[in-house]
Amino acid sequence: MRTYSDQLDSAGTSMEEIITAVLEAARPEPHLRWLDIGCGRGDLLRRIRDDWDPAALHGIDPIDWLDDDLRDDVTFHRTAAEQAQDLPVADRVLLVEVIEHLEAPWSALRQAARLVAPGGLIVVSTPNLATLRNRLELGVRGNLTSFRPDYQPHISPALPHVTKRILSEENLTLEPPRFAGADVISLSKGRVWPESLRRRYPALMSVSVILTARRDAGEATGETAGDAG
Repeated sequence: MRTYSDQLDSAGTSMEEIITAVLEAARPEPHLRWLDIGCGRGDLLRRIRDDWDPAALHGIDPIDWLDDDLRDDVTFHRTAAEQAQDLPVADRVLLVEVIEHLEAPWSALRQAARLVAPGGLIVVSTPNLATLRNRLELGVRGNLTSFRPDYQPHISPALPHVTKRILSEENLTLEPPRFAGADVISLSKGRVWPESLRRRYPALMSVSVILTARRDAGEATGETAGDAG
């Protein structure tokens, strides 16, 4: 069973940078409805609550480990990401370092995409499989660094082109990918790529890839706006 520490460990020390990049991609503004799928203790929801005066905050997770200081402000749904079909639509739907932990990531992604309100965005971050370190280890040892056999929390590598295809099939329009988190240089005893190189080659040197997609403002989702309170 996935633990909250597993979710944090999946991004390593780069989690704060990933969260910042996800929020930038989500283009926050006041009075939006937010849904964080795989919300854990609610760290991301807390930042949204404190900084952006949201109209509604929803979080889902199969385990209720939401921090007590958020319970008056967040509507928590104890359910699996793959079973999110009955949740209200939201203006911003977030999956931050989540889908790689799921047994049915594409079903969960489709459910999440269908919860994006007209004019809204979905932001998905997941380990970047295109890094130099992943490529080297796959060629030499036959493993992806992010999905080594002895690292049980990660079970579903999410190829970006498949993620894009799923979101496109759900009538969402993709934006250019973003990248976050400095990856470790192979055989360097833990040194990470310098920022100057990461800016030039982000897809090769960043631990996380972030995909954003939007739903056209005039498109119906099958959910009523009133359901999102």
